[in-house]
Amino acid sequence: MKLGVIGGAGLLGSTTAFCVGMRDVLEEIKLLDLKENVLEAHVMDMSQALLPVSKTKVTKADYEDLGDCDIILVTASLPERQVANRNEYLTGNLGVVTPICEKLKAVCKKDAILISATNPVDVFTYVYWKLLGWDKSKVLGFCVNDTLRFKWAIEEVTGKEFSKLDAMCIGEHGDGQVRLYNHVTYDGKPMEISQEERTAIEEATANWFRTWQQLDSKRTTGWTSGVMLADMIEAIATDSKAVIPVSVVMDGFKGYDHVAMGMPGVFSKEGVTKLIDVELTDEGKAQLDKTACKIEDMLKSIDM
Repeated sequence: MKLGVIGGAGLLGSTTAFCVGMRDVLEEIKLLDLKENVLEAHVMDMSQALLPVSKTKVTKADYEDLGDCDIILVTASLPERQVANRNEYLTGNLGVVTPICEKLKAVCKKDAILISATNPVDVFTYVYWKLLGWDKSKVLGFCVNDTLRFKWAIEEVTGKEFSKLDAMCIGEHGDGQVRLYNHVTYDGKPMEISQEERTAIEEATANWFRTWQQLDSKRTTGWTSGVMLADMIEAIATDSKAVIPVSVVMDGFKGYDHVAMGMPGVFSKEGVTKLIDVELTDEGKAQLDKTACKIEDMLKSIDM
């Protein structure tokens, strides 16, 4: 398979390209960006760095070169800045996404798979689907970091070993995420988490984002997100059937329409063709209902 990365000169695009290139699961990675000198430097450097470990080819490309790409990753967005939450990027990033969709629609094959990392992710998953007109199984939004940080917070609070924890977030990539405490396991067995521990876990994840914003580093979480995006891409390229949280157009799933949200999805070479219908507590269902309304309101605000 071939991967095209729009925003390939940026931290997230280039890091993801390198991470997935290291796994030797792709024939070629094509990098696109407006910053051509930085892009060329990445291509020159990455091409040599991968030689000892991978047969994946890294090239500089333009939109017309994406016609044979099986996967398109879009990391392009407005520059990072201090925000209270990711939804503050909505209006500005709409101006980035719309022309990208026009160009992709003109050059890409219809069965290509698009992965969006543009914030707010769930809103733009729906926007890409509407503007491109592609099958919903092939328009995916990146939200795995919420699950990663949920597991990280459980480890921090309980002292349990991260590698033995299994947990998941669904809903919004952001404040509207729904943590599935009723599905947390440790070493394959259900794990009870007290209310006191839950409060500490919620505070840990909230404080993490607040601290990150206060640093005002003008950078995204390139390494964390790059590794997680590489997991998604590898699952598609290898037809692995791995279950990974992903933002998808709901289209009636669990009773939700006109919205995209994070759900556990089965990844294959066709995209995400199956969603896992996880059991929700009454509290979880109420949280998810609230999140769906929030995302739908944001879509209405941009006439989607």
